[in-house]
Amino acid sequence: MHKEGKVKEMVRASARQHILNVASESFYREGIRSVGIDTIVERAGVSKATLYRHFPTKDDLVMAYLQEQDHINWEHFDEVIAEKEGKPKEQLLALIDATIEMLEPGYHRGCHFLNALAEFSEEDHPVHLLAVEYNRAIRQRLSRLTQLAGVNDDTLTDQLMLVINGALSSVSVYGFSGPAAQLKALSTHLIELYLGQTNE
Repeated sequence: MHKEGKVKEMVRASARQHILNVASESFYREGIRSVGIDTIVERAGVSKATLYRHFPTKDDLVMAYLQEQDHINWEHFDEVIAEKEGKPKEQLLALIDATIEMLEPGYHRGCHFLNALAEFSEEDHPVHLLAVEYNRAIRQRLSRLTQLAGVNDDTLTDQLMLVINGALSSVSVYGFSGPAAQLKALSTHLIELYLGQTNE
């Protein structure tokens, strides 16, 4: 019975992840509000009862989609930053490089979280709050690294945030060879400019 119970639990977990994978791709490519539960059920090949067993509401499914993306992004960011431990300037550049990797083909609609903010403007909505928190966490990490590098205020942090979010937002309009292609050069210029000033 114990083994049988574990098998059933694995099947349930697999079904949940399958639904989430289908929903995540659909939400990202087509927009969260434009993709309904009926569409997800059809594409996932499951019943509504199965979907609602794992995700009682569409908002629960949307939150799971963004929470998983948050985990994926931060796992990658933390990994590249850790590789440059003790070198805040190189950590900043590594974080920029990690962001650029997210702009490779397949990431054609820009940032999952900026897109969610555009669709959920209600400031008290859980999706809006989660997307805001993600962006604040990025800014906090940039701020910590710039301070470790010797910059005493958040001017560089905010300029880097502006460049990063601008690049992510531009992809869906201009593609990868448009303004987004300048992300590395402009970010590097800003980092060198400020860190050069602090070291003089």
